[in-house]
Amino acid sequence: MSFIRPAVVLFILLTLLTGGVYPLLTTALGQWWFPQQANGSLVRIDGEVRGSR
Repeated sequence: MSFIRPAVVLFILLTLLTGGVYPLLTTALGQWWFPQQANGSLVRIDGEVRGSR
């Protein structure tokens, strides 16, 4: 039964890494490296965002 604790710890660690850290990191890098492409092409009518192309 000594294998249960390391397995649970590894599960939690990998869940946080792949479910939180990786998506945040890739989003931040995408915003930093490609700000125009990452934000999309917004359609503005009278200064108000109405949609995206």
